Amino acid sequence: MRMHTRTERKRRTRWGAAAVAIAATAAAVIPATSAQAVVPSSWITEQVNFITSKQLPSGAIVGANSLVMPYFANVAAIGLIDANTATSRSAALKWMKWYLAHLNAASTNVPAYSVFDYDYNATTGALTPTGDFDSVDSYASTTLNLALKAYQSGDASLRSYVSANILTYEAIANLLTYSGTTGVRIASGPDSGLTLAKPSYPVAYTMDNAEVYSGLVDFAALEQTLGRTSQSTYYQSWATTTKNAIVSKLWNSTNNSWDWAYATPSNTTTFYADGVAQLWPTLYGVVSPTSAKATAGWTQFTTSFPTWYNSVPDNYSWTSVARVAQLMGDSAHATTYVTNLRSRFLSGGWTYPTTCGVTPCGEWYDNEAGWFIEVGLH
Repeated sequence: MRMHTRTERKRRTRWGAAAVAIAATAAAVIPATSAQAVVPSSWITEQVNFITSKQLPSGAIVGANSLVMPYFANVAAIGLIDANTATSRSAALKWMKWYLAHLNAASTNVPAYSVFDYDYNATTGALTPTGDFDSVDSYASTTLNLALKAYQSGDASLRSYVSANILTYEAIANLLTYSGTTGVRIASGPDSGLTLAKPSYPVAYTMDNAEVYSGLVDFAALEQTLGRTSQSTYYQSWATTTKNAIVSKLWNSTNNSWDWAYATPSNTTTFYADGVAQLWPTLYGVVSPTSAKATAGWTQFTTSFPTWYNSVPDNYSWTSVARVAQLMGDSAHATTYVTNLRSRFLSGGWTYPTTCGVTPCGEWYDNEAGWFIEVGLH
């Protein structure tokens, strides 16, 4: 799920034009923090400071293009929790409170418990809802990732908040298990078992569905930890349904690659969404890094973009690719990439540079900072 190219997706051929144990899988998106960071601790601190500098007194975290985008902020907050300082954990909690305070009521094409993007006016300080979201499924699933991460942190305030709001988190999770006006699960047809991005744009993306799997797995683990066994079983069953649907309906055995969306084969020389779609099932734990599908996806990507660790062909930095590289055993290039990113953006104060020696420069924002923390800690 990415904000800046949803409009590009709409120009692509759409499918709609044609008719494990919880403990083992809960580490899908971001495994437990390593004891030894692979970059200097000061680099992690830089990213914590960057994210918190973008946080408003309300708890909202402003991202790219002066937009509060909950998906990006969720990833940033996960990084804050793993950075594991009192300041970073407190900032993550403020964001979590903002998110739950801005849940939508149901309306046309807007399921209850979804959250809109918000425009931020730096002059007035006003936040204005856009009345839309890039997706429902990815926003909900990363919220569930964050809830588990918060509880696992051991921080008393984070644990208390998650426990006190478990029923609200269940309602958010149900966006991913219910269909129709209630949620975005596809209930019938050849693509059943997958989720749609949002009611107004019914496309089943590989990237989004990989995130959905991870979110449901993590939420099942959280429910189990809280002693809610029947609820845990329910969400784990839906995680399994999602995984089975991804593997059976989004893997293209003819091309030996992941389709970027249901019934839409990837041209893996196209960076987004086709190329990076090869990485998301590995990043979010749908397939093991040692599996044949993960290896094929990584091979497709690195063959198409052999020097990705110097610069990716996109306006955005895609620090998440470095995390996939680590999972695939290429930690050296992952470290090279984040080192290059730091060299590019640090001199400008982690802002949008006018020149950086690389085309395109891109913009540094909350999501990238969150992934930088994760790569730096692994």
